[in-house]
Amino acid sequence: MGVNSKAEAARARKSATESERKEREAREKEENYWREAEGSKSKAAKKREEEAEKRAEAAARRAEARRLAEMEEKEIDKAMKKPDKKANRVSIPVPKVTEAELQKRREEQDDSLIEASRVEEAIAQMSVADNLPPDRHPERRLKASFKAFEEAELPRLKEEKPGLTHTQYKDMIWKLWKKSPDNPLNQASLFLPNLN
Repeated sequence: MGVNSKAEAARARKSATESERKEREAREKEENYWREAEGSKSKAAKKREEEAEKRAEAAARRAEARRLAEMEEKEIDKAMKKPDKKANRVSIPVPKVTEAELQKRREEQDDSLIEASRVEEAIAQMSVADNLPPDRHPERRLKASFKAFEEAELPRLKEEKPGLTHTQYKDMIWKLWKKSPDNPLNQASLFLPNLN
């Protein structure tokens, strides 16, 4: 009898697949054994790896943010250095004024403005008004003017009356101050009209 070649081939294939399955199962058993043997170490190792990855990602984000901030600063510096010429031309319209209009404006200006080409001319044109309006709030200058009066009078009083205490000098200065023409309150009474 002859040998059925097709049946032989089928048996050979069946035995090859069976041997491959057995080898695969043996490999899987061995891998499971080693995985279970490592156990907690692999979890700790995984945790360390995850933390390292998180730190690396955070460092990358910080570096990227720093790089973006530097780029933004450079752009701002460039913008500040180079003003946009067109924007300046468009944003500030220059009014056209004729010579007649300039002359009219000069005539309308009040006398407080002085036109001079040299300092001497300006000083010559300036004048101090003798008829100043009375000071409406002399109490605002009171403290400063008393201090100046005190500094001027204290050495003079110390010469005239040596041996007094500082408080006595202060009292005498205050009495002199009440009557002094340097006192702004006394000056204000000079300008007030008589109500009698």
